[in-house]
Amino acid sequence: MAKRKNQHYVPKYLLRGWTDDEMVAVYNLKNEEEYPRTNISHLCSEDYIYGGPEAEESLDGLESIHARIIRDLRKYRSFDVLDEIEILHFCAFVLLQRNRTKQRKREAEEMTDNLMKEYLRAQVEMGELDPELPSGRNALDALDNVRITQENPLTLPMFHALAGIDLIIDLEVVVLENTSETKFIVSDHPVVLDNRLFKGRVKRSPIGLQNRGLQMFVPISENVLMMLYDEVSYNVEYSDVKKRRVVTDSKKVVNGLNDLQIINALESVFYRYTGRKQEFKDAQNRLTEYVNQETTTFQKLSPEEHDFDSENEMLEFGQNLAEYSPYLPFVRQRIEAEFVSRRHPELSEGWENYVDAILEDARKEAEEDC
Repeated sequence: MAKRKNQHYVPKYLLRGWTDDEMVAVYNLKNEEEYPRTNISHLCSEDYIYGGPEAEESLDGLESIHARIIRDLRKYRSFDVLDEIEILHFCAFVLLQRNRTKQRKREAEEMTDNLMKEYLRAQVEMGELDPELPSGRNALDALDNVRITQENPLTLPMFHALAGIDLIIDLEVVVLENTSETKFIVSDHPVVLDNRLFKGRVKRSPIGLQNRGLQMFVPISENVLMMLYDEVSYNVEYSDVKKRRVVTDSKKVVNGLNDLQIINALESVFYRYTGRKQEFKDAQNRLTEYVNQETTTFQKLSPEEHDFDSENEMLEFGQNLAEYSPYLPFVRQRIEAEFVSRRHPELSEGWENYVDAILEDARKEAEEDC
């Protein structure tokens, strides 16, 4: 067997929050079928999804740290148990998990295809590229019949995740403890973003990591879910402020957060025991309009349609927010907050400069190797 061929995009240490015996139940959203309990070694994995074995090897050290942090959060149900370095690693875990999944790979592939086709069209329009193919056909006419891809499409999103810790370090945290009879589930794309306060109030989808109003949700066990939020936009009524803990026995709250997992999943959701098929079928029917919503945006905006300081057309591309938001009675929206795309401009600019510098170094190194 090839070394590190089968690469997990939802790590086993996260799925262990739903099992004591390495087995979980599976509900497939496309087939609307529940499957017998399956070993987590066979779930949420794909051959070389990150690239060669060296990509998986590079994650080993991080994953051992992240696994310990997640275990501690499950055990103590308190954010107070993490020191400053562990908090940084927790942020890295959240961003990396968001950007390493099969769903994120699909989104990255769609973005590459759209951007490259738009670039080729622009080159033809400017006279920089001859559209005529050797066969005599026009290349632009053939674009819709081809898909432009790149090797290892998750490389850049995962790099951005690990380089972007500063972009979410200002967010406050909730350790949500579920004491209801209904348990949290987890999907194959478990880190979910929302912006309850500003979606629908601003022109563009407010999903950027530095957007005012950002919320992030990630279940780490059937009884514990982590929520990150912008404290300028929301006020949280904690059960224990020091531990950043909120305790809920509300089935409505848990179902709402489970709905987020269903809406954002690519293929499947996971839980401890079988017997919940009808529950998830009913949820799918209830959430149809959100489940079928496009996850990415790519469109040209005229000067009248965008709010940038430019008289030129602009491309809008990125990920979409689902229109659905869960019921969270312990969260109060601060309606006086004003939307900004960058909560801390200096952090965003520093991150962009850092990423540009690393990419430029990589480019120079590649040129020297050629």
